[in-house]
Amino acid sequence: MRTTLPLIAVDRDRFLQRVLEMIPGALAWGTLIGLTILAFLQPLVIAVFLIVYDFYWLVRAVYMGTHLVAGYRTLRWNRGANWRDRLERLRDIPEAVRSVERRIEQLEERMPAVTQHSERRALKRALWQERMFRNDLQRLARISAPSLPSWNDIIHLVVLPTYKEPLSVLTQSLDALVAAEYPKDRLWVVVALEERAGMHTAHTQAALEQRYRGIFGKFVTTVHPDGIAGERQVKSANASYAAREVQKLFDADGIPYENVIVSNFDADTVAANDYFGALTYTYLVTPDRLRCSYQPLPLYHNNIWDAPAFTRIVSTNSSFWMLTQFMRPEKLVTFSSHSMPFRTLVDVGFWDPTVVSEDSRIFWQCYVQYGGHYRTVPLHTHVSMDVTCASTMHRTFFHQYKQIRRWAWGVENFPFIAKAFLTHREIPLRDRARRMFTLLEGGHSWATAPLILAFLGWIPVLFGHAEFQQTVLAFSLPRLTRTLLTV
Repeated sequence: MRTTLPLIAVDRDRFLQRVLEMIPGALAWGTLIGLTILAFLQPLVIAVFLIVYDFYWLVRAVYMGTHLVAGYRTLRWNRGANWRDRLERLRDIPEAVRSVERRIEQLEERMPAVTQHSERRALKRALWQERMFRNDLQRLARISAPSLPSWNDIIHLVVLPTYKEPLSVLTQSLDALVAAEYPKDRLWVVVALEERAGMHTAHTQAALEQRYRGIFGKFVTTVHPDGIAGERQVKSANASYAAREVQKLFDADGIPYENVIVSNFDADTVAANDYFGALTYTYLVTPDRLRCSYQPLPLYHNNIWDAPAFTRIVSTNSSFWMLTQFMRPEKLVTFSSHSMPFRTLVDVGFWDPTVVSEDSRIFWQCYVQYGGHYRTVPLHTHVSMDVTCASTMHRTFFHQYKQIRRWAWGVENFPFIAKAFLTHREIPLRDRARRMFTLLEGGHSWATAPLILAFLGWIPVLFGHAEFQQTVLAFSLPRLTRTLLTV
């Protein structure tokens, strides 16, 4: 008698998810293993590949360096801008255009008479700032700016999720908000604590409420319950819970979500004094302000003199990378501490409570929600955070590895984006392909490029067959690659 085996039920959606999750890792491991095998079997091919690959990275380094210098110049030239004055002048745009024109004429007339270098540089910076302001005003005038809300109506909601951070770290961040050059009654601050932190949460909550109650428009502490179904123990779950709690206060006070900008900060984030002025101004002069996130430059120097040189270099490289992205806004994705409209956050269902990299995932949620009509606008100001530092060098290296691993978790966005792009055909194919390639190539290069550049070149030279060892290329390969990487 023939027996039939039971059919195995296959969850197609889960199967597709797993396949997409494997693609970035499979590509990285396939590249490293494949090139290593070829280095033994076909050393000539790998030698030529390495020369081309090194030249590619030389060109890319020049390209990125150019953007880095341009980004630094833009950030420096915006330093000292009077954001409060600009916000006041936005009340009457035609009059603001006329006053800016007069100001530009005055500065241009003064320029020839100034000979001192420092004074001339300051004059050039002021002239550049006024011209950029004029450009913003003219753009607003062309798109009929009567719909422009008053800056006094904008409320800033600052969310500080924390788990077991020391009280000193939180007070450092909150003291920076107290010192901000912005009306405190327009700042709503919520410190999002975790129930699973136990007594640490209770002590922190009591200390913060005693110290900061009555300083801001609203100061709220929330305690995220542990074990909520459908959540993981990640920052995004805590931040979403806190935002939903404050949403109830907005509803009770009848505050429109369009007038609220939410800033999701790391617990150690110290905002620059001009952060909220620059953010409010950028938000108001951006025509599609509800379809944008706003990204400041992350710097890591709260404790820079306490940290070893190695972690300083790693953190500074991260800042350099973001500065180059500022000059390529079409590729800019939110990272670490950033801001966005509360209306948009509500529309996409808040931060995903199951992912580690909620800072970049929220961008992709919005990008998909609005059919590709979403972007990240660079803010010409900064926030500062801690450099990785521990009690011993060994623990410092371990914590630095965990931080880099945390950043690398951004690759978890690939399956989400790939699945969304398969169904959201309203997003132009060119944009989908470009976004997918940028994300995949970035993660792949991060995982493979250092190993290829550092180690692969030695395999053909040391282990290549005898015929290759006798060629001029085998003799010259180390010198060629060294020259290309040290130009």
